[in-house]
Amino acid sequence: MAKNSSLSHRVTSDLRRDIVAGVLAPGAWLKTEELAARYGVSANPVREALWRLQGEGFVVANPNQGARVRTVDDDFVRNIFEIREAIEPIFVRRFCQRATPADLDRLRLASAAFSEVAADRPSDFEALEAANRDFHAVILEREFNTPAIEAMERYAGIINATRAKLPITTSRLRQRIAQHLEIIEAIAAGDPETAARAAIEHVRGAGEDLLRLMQQARMIGAREARLTESVAR
Repeated sequence: MAKNSSLSHRVTSDLRRDIVAGVLAPGAWLKTEELAARYGVSANPVREALWRLQGEGFVVANPNQGARVRTVDDDFVRNIFEIREAIEPIFVRRFCQRATPADLDRLRLASAAFSEVAADRPSDFEALEAANRDFHAVILEREFNTPAIEAMERYAGIINATRAKLPITTSRLRQRIAQHLEIIEAIAAGDPETAARAAIEHVRGAGEDLLRLMQQARMIGAREARLTESVAR
């Protein structure tokens, strides 16, 4: 049992890596037998890996059809950020109502840490994302609505994998730093509604930034395809 569990975790990690890297393209069918041969395991660890990755949002399973790599298009991104825009202000309001001076100090430290990473390593997506998670983790401490947290975080992996492939702009980093500070100032003032509005703008800005970059990437891809085609002629 332990060996099978270890194998399924390894296959999950390898399969997630290959999806993120684009080795397994968006929309590609994920056939159990082929994946078992690819990763050198039996069918059961592959099935468990597909089940886990379906829960993380990387895989879409269709009854009687099989599993496919999720396609992240504009509608999917809008839907996910719409969910986040509805849920995150609730967390911020409640944090504002229960935050202690020590909580605020830790939130300020997390904000400063994010600003430091943005200044020193502005193109390091993983470091920026880790610092951003630390900031929001302070707000989520002692939050009792775990189903809402799970709903908000369910597709975080696939969204972050998509975002990691796109450029990071200095203007967006400055905006994120400013929005963190706006949230902190409102919480420090004991103003949950202003804090919630700042959280909404923070989420909305992230969604709009991702959509804009995805659209730019498609335009660049189409332009390069036309150039390749013209050279081939």
